[in-house]
Amino acid sequence: MVHGPADSLTVPLAHERWFLPVNPRPDAPDLAGVRDELRGALLAGDSDTATALLARAARDSGYDGGLIWTDPLGLCATVTLRTPGGVASAVRLIDPLGGEAAVEWTDEDGGRHAVRLLAPHGGEGVRLALESSADTVVTVELALGAGEATSFDTGVPDASAVVSSHVEGGASAVLTAEAGEGPTAIRAVTRATSGATWRVAGGAAVSDVEISAGVARVLRLDVAIGAAPDASADLSWEELRDAQREGHGRLVGASVLDLDGASDAELTEDLWDAARSGDAGARRRVVELAWLSGRANIVASTGELPPTLQGVWQGTWRPAWSADYTLNGNVQNGAMAGMIPTGTPELALSILELVLPHLDDYRENARLVYGAEGMLLPSRMSTHGRADHFAASYPHLFWTGCGGWVLRLAADAVAATGDRGIVDDRLWELAEGVLRFAETGTTVVDGVRRIVPSYSPENTPGGARSPIAVDATIDVAVLRDAARATALLGRARGDDSLDERWARVVAELPEYRVAEDGTLAEWIDPRFAEEIAHRHASQLYPLWYAGDAAFEGPGASAVLLRAAAAATVAAKIAWRTEAPTAPPGRMEMAFGLVQVGVAAAALGDGEAALSCAEWLAVEHWSPTLTTRHDAGRIFNLDASGGLPGLVAAMLLGSDDETLTVLPALPSAWARGAVTGLRARGGVVVDRLEWSPGRASLRVRRVPSAEWLAPAGGTRVRTLRDAVLRVDGREVSGGLELGAEAVRVDVEWRG
Repeated sequence: MVHGPADSLTVPLAHERWFLPVNPRPDAPDLAGVRDELRGALLAGDSDTATALLARAARDSGYDGGLIWTDPLGLCATVTLRTPGGVASAVRLIDPLGGEAAVEWTDEDGGRHAVRLLAPHGGEGVRLALESSADTVVTVELALGAGEATSFDTGVPDASAVVSSHVEGGASAVLTAEAGEGPTAIRAVTRATSGATWRVAGGAAVSDVEISAGVARVLRLDVAIGAAPDASADLSWEELRDAQREGHGRLVGASVLDLDGASDAELTEDLWDAARSGDAGARRRVVELAWLSGRANIVASTGELPPTLQGVWQGTWRPAWSADYTLNGNVQNGAMAGMIPTGTPELALSILELVLPHLDDYRENARLVYGAEGMLLPSRMSTHGRADHFAASYPHLFWTGCGGWVLRLAADAVAATGDRGIVDDRLWELAEGVLRFAETGTTVVDGVRRIVPSYSPENTPGGARSPIAVDATIDVAVLRDAARATALLGRARGDDSLDERWARVVAELPEYRVAEDGTLAEWIDPRFAEEIAHRHASQLYPLWYAGDAAFEGPGASAVLLRAAAAATVAAKIAWRTEAPTAPPGRMEMAFGLVQVGVAAAALGDGEAALSCAEWLAVEHWSPTLTTRHDAGRIFNLDASGGLPGLVAAMLLGSDDETLTVLPALPSAWARGAVTGLRARGGVVVDRLEWSPGRASLRVRRVPSAEWLAPAGGTRVRTLRDAVLRVDGREVSGGLELGAEAVRVDVEWRG
């Protein structure tokens, strides 16, 4: 990240594991003393009493009524670059595929300068190239940094209060930042090498770097957690670029989107202005660039861990929502939504590195909150897995869906790659824990397995004062999906021992409900009324991942549920359309648009999906090709990952046995192409292209996924009657796919 005036640039440095121990880490509250009464109140429809009981139990467990935040992503160090001469004009350049950003400017005497930046993929550092058309001296300063004001105040405390730092000079500058004590202690060490000596002044290391005309000077910045980083190799800028193209560029280039976009605009500001004015070619071009830059943002910010809300970038000591991992939708429908379908399934395994180290915390959550065995994952995480982030208005500890959702992500990674090794002992332990919680954390009433208490993420039933409820649709849907995901994980492991137990759980779950207004009910218990006017659309979970039998087939019930889901999609879009701006308008929470759009794609509604995709691309992107949580505000990566995931769902659908070609193609995208899509069954679509009345795709199965090949081959599905040809031969059955790609041509009749 680089920001500020061109002649006084700031480069804040962060690290994916530099979460600062600024907040308490208590166990989840023990609800044993109120649990039965709380459940009884909810089953009687009395959420107010349930809320009061939660507050009492929390006080008895030592909670003071304040909201305990997750530990925030912090600043490791800040580098400033001061160049003499002032600024007459400046431009910022972004190369998403090459993984490079630059600031170029002309000084007041006509001299030309540039600072180029890249963060080598797979490394722990940043490289800067300092350039000038005339000999000059750039003053480089390394310090901890005061940070910028937060872009959105969510009540997160100032983390700088727990950080101390000291700096050393010499041939390199070394800044050591430390926070916490005992088991929570953490240290970040930043080494800066400029080719010049460093002196210490006022808590900072300063280096005067001489730049020769026309010769780039490379500044090396290396960051490590724990011990000091080793001195990095002294590579030229071209060598660094080549390595970046091989690492970052290969992943970003795994999937390319072409929607026949067109624009004469040279600046992103002008392109986005044209798109907002309604220029059709510009709107398609904006979606193409959003796909490219969004995927680049996700690739750049995924390491051992997945991207936080802000990726791996930080510029403030008070980040919105701690810049943590918000797991009730943001990470899954946001940063991770496009990882698997757009050709980079290996990135999705980072979620397991986040969640699997904290299995014991999840067991304690289940025991303390629900009196259950098994595992209950929290809705927010950074440094631990304790369910201690909640309030009366946000009772996150009662959202039970995170564990099953993680299993779905893991299962889809297996389904895309065929890699059985993903299902190691730790992941299987989580699968067993999620099932055991489903068996012991639910309440059987009159033969129906109820989820009580239950919480539909961040929404409150219509007319109610409390969000606590019974049988949130997403909680039920995730359990149904966890059964399917676990079956695939077990198949990869050669262990079907959990399948029968899951079948019993699913058989006892309540059925989905159509609400009185014709939408898909957000709470299955009818005592909890609908509240469509909300940024989340969690009730649509059954349509985000293939396989929920309740919504499939020609049966009357499935038809009714699909119609209800379509009504929900329409209602959510209509609600946003009434005020499509940032709050107090309704264009908030980018991943909520992804939730609606992916459901629309699953229903074959290309125009509704397009509305969501274009809102994301046009209103949630900045001129620097970063993304915002709300329209025009709050730096966040949910749109960066969410838009590619949504567009991929519009172009290709899949389940274990079927590929659906162009399931939700809008009329505005009459022709186009996409490369590198991945599908379940280990299927790779190397290229899919379409024009009016026809489409073609080159498709294969990765060798490691042969065990996923369905008997009779992979069926190709089209939403309209079509003729299919494989390598020129008309076919009607399944495709026997192998490592060698075949060409499939689709020609729609009529």
